[in-house]
Amino acid sequence: MHAHIRSSVIVGMAMIGIGALAVAPMAPPPEPHAPPPVFREVRLTAAPTLGAIPLAFIRNQFQYCSLICTFAVQGAITVPTGAAAAPATFLGSLASTGNIFKAFGSAAASVTGPADAAVTPLINNDVFLVVPKAFHALDVAVIEAFNVGGAVFMPGEFVQAVQNGRSNILGALNQPVGPPTTPTGATNVLQVVSVEAINVTTAVAFQAGELLLAGVVQVADAAAQELAQSGDPGAALAAGATRAGQVVSAASAPVVSAVNTAVTNIRNSLADPFPAIAKSTEPSVQTLTVKTDEPKVEVKKTDPPAMKKESESPSGTKDSVPEIATSRSSAAASNVDHPTRHVHKTPGPGSTKDGGHPDNHPDRKKG
Repeated sequence: MHAHIRSSVIVGMAMIGIGALAVAPMAPPPEPHAPPPVFREVRLTAAPTLGAIPLAFIRNQFQYCSLICTFAVQGAITVPTGAAAAPATFLGSLASTGNIFKAFGSAAASVTGPADAAVTPLINNDVFLVVPKAFHALDVAVIEAFNVGGAVFMPGEFVQAVQNGRSNILGALNQPVGPPTTPTGATNVLQVVSVEAINVTTAVAFQAGELLLAGVVQVADAAAQELAQSGDPGAALAAGATRAGQVVSAASAPVVSAVNTAVTNIRNSLADPFPAIAKSTEPSVQTLTVKTDEPKVEVKKTDPPAMKKESESPSGTKDSVPEIATSRSSAAASNVDHPTRHVHKTPGPGSTKDGGHPDNHPDRKKG
């Protein structure tokens, strides 16, 4: 009886092992785990406080005034003073030189000289310092109006678009005077065309217009100074013409530059009129992008190897490993039907010669 129990235990353990071997190939390979999330501290720029934009606008007006108002005050004082002194200047020059043309030149120069001294720096500061900053802020405001208008149809992004627009406009207002150092943020062709239309109009109406206005004073002063010195009207006209050519060249430079820039930017934008961007309303200055160095792991579900009868390796040849696994599984399954073939039994005192079960009924055998 002990031998029978021992044989049953051995047979049971063998069947469990064979069953585990048959089931093992059916288990799918372990799927790769995605990398753990990486947390990094990001300091976000706070939205502009209420009233920050109007305060920045007012502050800029004082800054602009500091660049041009002093010369305006200077001209308001010196030009009337020179005009009031022109008759006396005429008489004094006529008495000292005896040349009426020199006298006229001296009287005119007493007015044009102070006017040129006040107007030229005033216009230069306005054209090359004030106007670029002021109209760059206008460009940014127009772009943000586009962005906010587009976000109206995306309620989830509208508030963020407004906050980004306020941040970008405030950043443009806080730029130093002179040529802008930050982009306008124009992305699609409509925004680019709008910005370049403003820039060309600014160059023609403000920069070129103001330079021509200052040129009138400069040409008059150049002719008056030459007449006061030489007394030759022809030489005075030539000096005025030379100065006029310089004025036209200086006034056309901003227009030519603005037109060339507009043509280039619009042509480049037409190559991709409406580029696909993640966030068109992101602040151009104050955004922070966090990137992680961990590669992305793409998890793909594959069929269990035991379900495939044949597979191919990267070189194109057929892989016979699954077939071996299948054959092993078949062999294991067949072994389940005949477990006694793999169990070595030692005949016990009560066992039969053919390896069968021991005789547990001696009385029946005697009968």
